[in-house]
Amino acid sequence: MKKEKSGLDNIQFQEVLDALTSHIAILDEQGDIVAVNAAWRKFGQMNGFVGANFGVGDNYLRVCDHTTGEDRDSANQVAAAIRRIISGEITEEFIEYPCHAPDQQRWFQVKISRFLGGSNHVVLIHQNITTRKTAEDLLIANEWKFRNIIEQSSEGIVLVDTEGRIIEWNHAEEVITGMTKEEVSGRFVWDVQSELVSKEAADKFREISKDMIIALLKKGDTTWAGKPSYFKIIRKDGKVAEIQSSMFAIKHNHGYMACGMYRDITEFKKAKQEQKLLENRFRTYVNFSPVIALVVERSGKFVDVNPEACQKLGYSEEELLSMTMPEITPPEESENSARLLAELLEFGHASSQIRLIKKDQTYITLSSNAVTLPDGNLMVLCTDITELIHTHNDLQESKAFLQNILDNIPSLITVKDAQNFKFFKVNRPMENYLQKTEEEILGKTAFDIFSPLEAEYFSKLDHQVLEAKKIIETPTEELTIGNGEKRILQEKKIPMFDDHGNPRFILSIADDITEKIGLETVSSAQFLRLEAVNKLSTSLQKVQTLEDLYPVFSGILLQVFKASMASIWLHDREKRILKPVFHLNGEADLDLFGKEPIMPGRGIIGTVFVNKQPHISSNYAYDPLVQSGSNKEVIPLRGGVAAPLRTTNSVLGVINLSVDLDRSITDEDVRLLVTLSEIAGNAIQNINLMKQTEQRLSRISAISTIDRAITSSLDLQVSFEILVSNLVSLLDVAAADILLFNQHSQLLEYSIGQGFKTGSEKTSSVRLGQSFAGEAAINRHILITNAIEDIKDDDFRRFMKAENFNGYVGIPLFAKGQLKGVLEVFSHSKLDPDEDWINFLQSLSEQASIAIDNTQMFENLQRSNTELSLAYNATIEGWSRALDLRDEETEGHTLRVTEITERLARAMQFQESQIKYIRWGALLHDIGKLGVPDNILLKPGPLTDEEWIIMRKHPQFAYDMLSPIGYLRRSIEIPYCHHEKWDGTGYPRGLKGEEIPLAARIFAVVDIWDALNSDRPYRKAWPKEKVIEHLKSLSGTHLDPKVVTLCLNSGFLNG
Repeated sequence: MKKEKSGLDNIQFQEVLDALTSHIAILDEQGDIVAVNAAWRKFGQMNGFVGANFGVGDNYLRVCDHTTGEDRDSANQVAAAIRRIISGEITEEFIEYPCHAPDQQRWFQVKISRFLGGSNHVVLIHQNITTRKTAEDLLIANEWKFRNIIEQSSEGIVLVDTEGRIIEWNHAEEVITGMTKEEVSGRFVWDVQSELVSKEAADKFREISKDMIIALLKKGDTTWAGKPSYFKIIRKDGKVAEIQSSMFAIKHNHGYMACGMYRDITEFKKAKQEQKLLENRFRTYVNFSPVIALVVERSGKFVDVNPEACQKLGYSEEELLSMTMPEITPPEESENSARLLAELLEFGHASSQIRLIKKDQTYITLSSNAVTLPDGNLMVLCTDITELIHTHNDLQESKAFLQNILDNIPSLITVKDAQNFKFFKVNRPMENYLQKTEEEILGKTAFDIFSPLEAEYFSKLDHQVLEAKKIIETPTEELTIGNGEKRILQEKKIPMFDDHGNPRFILSIADDITEKIGLETVSSAQFLRLEAVNKLSTSLQKVQTLEDLYPVFSGILLQVFKASMASIWLHDREKRILKPVFHLNGEADLDLFGKEPIMPGRGIIGTVFVNKQPHISSNYAYDPLVQSGSNKEVIPLRGGVAAPLRTTNSVLGVINLSVDLDRSITDEDVRLLVTLSEIAGNAIQNINLMKQTEQRLSRISAISTIDRAITSSLDLQVSFEILVSNLVSLLDVAAADILLFNQHSQLLEYSIGQGFKTGSEKTSSVRLGQSFAGEAAINRHILITNAIEDIKDDDFRRFMKAENFNGYVGIPLFAKGQLKGVLEVFSHSKLDPDEDWINFLQSLSEQASIAIDNTQMFENLQRSNTELSLAYNATIEGWSRALDLRDEETEGHTLRVTEITERLARAMQFQESQIKYIRWGALLHDIGKLGVPDNILLKPGPLTDEEWIIMRKHPQFAYDMLSPIGYLRRSIEIPYCHHEKWDGTGYPRGLKGEEIPLAARIFAVVDIWDALNSDRPYRKAWPKEKVIEHLKSLSGTHLDPKVVTLCLNSGFLNG
């Protein structure tokens, strides 16, 4: 009997399939593809499918099961649906899934159904639904924007549907009327409005309002639509308010909706009633005010001036009244004046910073506020800010710089108002962590941001820190971030107080420790490892200082490894030595390795530090490293293991464990010790960073406190008391005082001090050049000494001995080149201050100088507006050192290339005013690498193409970071252009030839010279002759030929 052909083999059936536009495939009951249509084949060709039959004969289920990557979940879902249909469990199912092309985002829907006619075949129909999905997303976004605009409006907004029912009632309207959106939604607007007037007028008001609004909704326009009207309402709390309102129609489908705008003008009306009284008062004030007052016609002619205007501008009243504003306005200020006038005409008031020409043809800078008077003339009130404008600009740049620093601290930092617990400030890492913008966080409380339980927990901590008036740390706390993920934080809360001891802010510094405590066990050995890690992590969460950390860490190591002794050695970067900082049961260890510091590379400790690899010694007596670097006479009968004490990116020191000879060290022991050492290393670094952050924040807070004291008080003693108190506390010294210079007697005389016991300092006076203070003043530089025995002044020597002082710092106080006094610091111990310590002391001395100068200059003013001017060079050099520390491969590189570039710039006849910016640019040439992730910047192996794309963005990152900072804009040439090449093949902009700034062309030569002429971890320095030949080979392609010749002939590179 002849077998009939299957319907699937029918040519007509295939033609029907090919006529359909959806992508269709038919599977048999085993999941094999038995047929596809033309649309399926075309889609395969467009997306790179290489099979000859476009899947026919392949098992579709097997393809889905083996799918990986981001499409895996969708493929598994489709496979499950096919199996359910084959089994008869369901007849059809629809599944949406993404299928993105490299240049387009696409979404598809697949319909999976049983083949009609009783067959077990399955039909897959794929349809492109990208257009629908895009439209849905756009609709949701527009609706969100619309509602956001309404809710953020400062005016009350009410939307009414085509029947007159309220469908939107924003927050501003809730404030104006006292009625919530829930109370009014769905009700007729005239009914709600009638409840806001007196009971006697309610019925009539309702009828009138109803008739007017119904007419507007029917016609879409009336004579009163869009025009303001005024009426009084009685708020829900019983208060009467005067309202300005307007209503207009909105076209909606085949009818009209209405929108009402409402503004509370109660206070405005009251203000008008008081205006007349204020006018008389104002006239008296203007005539006797220290503020410049000018009344000007719109043509610019002066019609009235006060005495202060005449005094400041140098003209008589008659002269000014015969002049016009343009006559005393510099030409370059014309655009600013036009803008001021335009604002006045549009808004009735305006403010601006302007410059005017005085009678002696010098300029005066004014902060001006202008208003339109009832008679149409303009009144301009001005304050002379000529002397203060430079200080103000520096302060703004300093604030921006400090904010940049705060945003680059990786910890999560928030500042809350201590009165209402609302967020006052957050740094960028906190914004990213919460997946919210600064605008979405500031002004909100924890209850607006977090879940109720989390918010309640954080609120209790805030109250606790204010009640305790001290720092509170929480080892762990759980937080839900924007995507719903649970994270574990370690947080420190710090109370901040005002000058009167009242709580002002709560500073929170948190770090995410989720990964640190979230390890999972997979074997018994790993379980023991995790147990040790967890024990150490938990223990370290409770410690706050290195003094607490060392015994905890060492004790756990002795317990975990059954060791007999432990010792910890930390690297001193400045002295380049390894110092023993702690030992537990380890006297013999110290006898073995020596109690004195060890040079890197010597003995077990120095070798482990340099090689960054653990070292096992089965018996110290036979270990060649012990013999080469240790005390041979005291070798104990023990062995041990040493491992680098490291963080994720650097080695801090070495941990050494000594064990009895019958205790062998295994590879697993070494791996565990390395893990525990890295945890401890990170903890040490975190404590150091936290200590530095707290210290810097405390110092910044102190500087802010001193600034406020200086600017808010004319009493010099008050400012000095706050300054000296903060100095003694934050610099951890025994005492400090301020000696003021008496111009008449030429003596430095005691003004104020703190921390002294004998009281003899109050009678001290010092001549210039005598004693330490007089020497600091006459030499005009800071004096730091511990040589107390060399004091020649008998009285001062007796004073130092009586107070038991062994360290002294004297810093002269100068303002505008004039000596103001000397700030003295005394210590019971010998002083060895670091750069931050000295910089902070110099900042305080500058504040003291400012306080003295401002008090002398502005003793008749009510507030002082002088702010601290930061030391730019110290800040930038500190920043460059921080960059070198981040990338250890280039440590010291920045200062070397900066010095050579500066010398070459002078040789090429650059002006000194330009060299300053060239120096800053050289110091910050790699500042853009702050924007490059550590996993790329510090990657030990070669970078991928994608990683190179990110790395080559660092000049653009540098431009984006430095261009907003005014005083650094002229320093951008080197950071932005030092990777451009003479032939135009460089980056980021592909500049060619002399399009590249000359400073960047000079630096490019120096940068290559120093990189090849210096040792790096992965190679030795090239011979100078080879470097010179390499530079010559790049001349004319990568480098400017003239600059290469000058550099090689100058002799600076060989120096």
